[in-house]
Amino acid sequence: MTRRYLCMSKRHNKKPEEIPCLEGYQTEKRTISMLAANLWAMGVMFVFMIVGIALLLFRKPLVDESISLFGSVWLLLVILPAIAVHELIHGFTWMAVTHSGFKHLSFGLLPGGVYCHIDVPMTKRAYCCGALMPLLLLGVVPYIISLFVGSVWLMVLGAMMIGCAMGDVLIVWAIRKESPNTLVYDHPSEPGCMLYHPLTK
Repeated sequence: MTRRYLCMSKRHNKKPEEIPCLEGYQTEKRTISMLAANLWAMGVMFVFMIVGIALLLFRKPLVDESISLFGSVWLLLVILPAIAVHELIHGFTWMAVTHSGFKHLSFGLLPGGVYCHIDVPMTKRAYCCGALMPLLLLGVVPYIISLFVGSVWLMVLGAMMIGCAMGDVLIVWAIRKESPNTLVYDHPSEPGCMLYHPLTK
């Protein structure tokens, strides 16, 4: 018999959302600590910034850009929209892999972070694709580009967005041993997901 979860979080005044149960499957909760995610984020961000600065120093001296007021203002203006875009990338990637509509997405705030939730079950492969896409597009790609063009501020932005994606990385790590075709449902009130395991007869 499946275990039925009722999520009692009042995210932005939403009614509690019931975890869908699938006939013939047993659900298992896999979530992470928001505190651990934030600690990992700060640590990873710091490491990538130090490595990036070292590589840029090795490549060429940091002159005007390192003290540029324009660069500092640019970073401050970009970082908050980048966090919003991070969540949109989650949502639109999950929409694409599940062939669902925007009505299945919800966005909001959690203590210590922001979230995007989709109320459609999907395979682990699809879930991980949507979970890690912001890391790739907003973190890894800008970071690598910054090392080629010698941009300190682009490197800092990339490092910060890599750090912001650490919660997603921890969630993917938590389900790494599951089959790629395991069914996954994004948890509506906690950072993590629900797994659906076939019942053995």
